Amino acid sequence: MSKRLWDKGEELDQLIHQFTVGNDPAIDRALVYHDAVGSAAHARMLRSIDLLTEQELRSLLEALRDVCRLSEENRFDIPPALEDCHTAIEEFLVRRVGDAGKKIHAGRSRNDQVLLAMRLYLRSQTVSTMQSLVELCQALLCRLDEAGNVPMPGYTHFQPAMPSSVGLWLHAFVEALLELTGDGLALLERINANPLGAASGFGVPLPLDRSMVTDLLAFSRTQRSPIDTQNSRGRHELKFLRWGADIAGVIEKFAWDLILYTSQEFGFFTLPQAFTTGSSIMPQKHNPDVLELLRARAAKVRAAESELLLVCAKLPSNYHRDFQYTKEPVMRTVKNLDEMLIVLQRVVSSFGVNEEKLRISMTAELYATYDACREVRNGIPFREAYRLTAERIKNGQLDQADLAKDFSFISGTLAAETMEAREELLSSAAAIEQWAARFAQAEVDLFAE
Repeated sequence: MSKRLWDKGEELDQLIHQFTVGNDPAIDRALVYHDAVGSAAHARMLRSIDLLTEQELRSLLEALRDVCRLSEENRFDIPPALEDCHTAIEEFLVRRVGDAGKKIHAGRSRNDQVLLAMRLYLRSQTVSTMQSLVELCQALLCRLDEAGNVPMPGYTHFQPAMPSSVGLWLHAFVEALLELTGDGLALLERINANPLGAASGFGVPLPLDRSMVTDLLAFSRTQRSPIDTQNSRGRHELKFLRWGADIAGVIEKFAWDLILYTSQEFGFFTLPQAFTTGSSIMPQKHNPDVLELLRARAAKVRAAESELLLVCAKLPSNYHRDFQYTKEPVMRTVKNLDEMLIVLQRVVSSFGVNEEKLRISMTAELYATYDACREVRNGIPFREAYRLTAERIKNGQLDQADLAKDFSFISGTLAAETMEAREELLSSAAAIEQWAARFAQAEVDLFAE
């Protein structure tokens, strides 16, 4: 019969049990693979301090390899009676390898076991999200190559402001995503710390080799204080969610821009009809629901950050069951970001550019600042040049065709900055792949004979 790790044979109220377990059996499916990997490293460490025999280690590694495979095939079940993936994996090991499965929990608490699985999950998802950011950057740069020179009005306060271009607009999002990729690399370095060995937050009187586990799992460092290690549950997750909220903010801004610029009043861009939805009553409608839902999903990502912050902010030191609710906001955010980035990449690669409408929208007033800057280059103080230009606007005397030539100052800078952005993107992509390869190799080595 399946038993909980803490089962001492005492009677349990089923309603209370269901409430305390919550939806962990469902959401923990995302942690099965990572818990198995962490358990493999722990088993190797236990063997090194003679708490496992060589045969016990081999049998455990073989069984844990099967757990990983079942997880990848989405076939590892977590019965509600077992509460979570950690108990389910331990029971699997006991059934498969007998007493060795009972030994593997030595030196561990579910607390640091959860911390470890979540840490491995977080770093895996950070790498995956950065890879998606790189792909989105590449899609934006591809569109910039295609239509970057098409002129486009620039707006402030929703009023015509200065000349811009499709390239300038797209480049802004490339730079934002590059910054976020850099943030992801910094985040990865920060969260890539080994918590295992803190146990319930006070260490254990066993000669655990925490540094060995750190090396086996390709962590950058070992968290030192066991109490701080326990207190960090939720803290590292919150760092990920803050990064996720920043990503969602950029997605939201792009979606908002495209909603505005694809409206009939602007008509600068178009969405493929296959990307739009209709109305149940208005036959003419082709609505940009995909963009509006991207905008709304951004709010859900921000809400997850707030949710986690409120769960953790009120807690004193050490473990509290509240921490159970630190996992789900992260997993929801991962799912939302995965879908948002994939959908946005499809949109970026597919929206149409209405060059004629854009050129028509380049009205003379957009070049007012250019006219004032010409006077400045001729030695006129800017405030006086400002008034001279204002008078020309009033009299309809701006020479738009001639002033438009000065956009070469901007387009030349854009070309240079875009080249720099491409170089940074290549560098970031290489760094991300180095991290991915490092983690992948660690997993290969863990299960090597």
